[in-house]
Amino acid sequence: MTRGLSCYTEALAAYLEGEWYADELVARSVRLAVCDSTPLAFSHHDPPLDRLPDGTCLCYAAAPTADAALEGVAEELAAHGRALVVVDNARLPWSPSYEGRPAPHWLLLDERRANEWHVVDRFSGLFPSGEQAPHVGWLDEGTLRDAMTLPRFSAAQEQRNRLVFGAPVPVPEGEALWLRREERGESSELGDDWLLDDRQSLGLLADYAGRAGGDGAYLEDIWAAVGHRAFAYRWRLETSDGRHEALETAKSRWEDLPRLLRFAAESGERSRPRPKLVHAAFDRVLEAEEELA
Repeated sequence: MTRGLSCYTEALAAYLEGEWYADELVARSVRLAVCDSTPLAFSHHDPPLDRLPDGTCLCYAAAPTADAALEGVAEELAAHGRALVVVDNARLPWSPSYEGRPAPHWLLLDERRANEWHVVDRFSGLFPSGEQAPHVGWLDEGTLRDAMTLPRFSAAQEQRNRLVFGAPVPVPEGEALWLRREERGESSELGDDWLLDDRQSLGLLADYAGRAGGDGAYLEDIWAAVGHRAFAYRWRLETSDGRHEALETAKSRWEDLPRLLRFAAESGERSRPRPKLVHAAFDRVLEAEEELA
């Protein structure tokens, strides 16, 4: 089925497919919680996706060099047949942002031969620099090492790394990061300052998106929320949920958000905010969500 997930969740789904029904696990985890912090914080999953059905969990591991990290990745590959690594999207040859602005991205590695690694990148998305299409194939170790040598990411990007599973997890310091499967982890609950229901979360986002100017980095998180919610509703439609008309309405209203918010953001940059347009769009989404509830 068409996925439309964020790069993180797409990679997690590919990892989960090795042992479980990934679509159901991801679809049932989808939620949107927001914290009015600087930068604006988003949580997209509950229960958190680092907690695996067999009782183990995925945790970040760090190494001082990409070479050292690949030793840990090889151990994961031997133990579980696959491993997730954190890379810089601007260092991936198939990325339209190649040699552009750094951005964290996840890859699944599932095989190794000599000095090559087999990579699975199912993410697809449209960026100002072009369209990123899914990629599966062999990558030479030098290119992989280069992509795994991480730059300093922005505050919003670092925050996404911490909240990638839905609950905050520690991200150790190091030049290279990968995911290690362990018996227990350190993810924690969201604090009291988080807005957990759609009415509060969407209201905050409507206020935020309706302002003039400001940092548009939060739009990437809204795009992720849209993709996740649409994925969850497609899964429910395909598994005979029974609320077909209400699900189709909610899905289409979520999918309308990116175009409207991009227009509003561009207007805001020209000091012509569109708060009424933004609030109307979010109100339509909330109306559909309450109909489903």
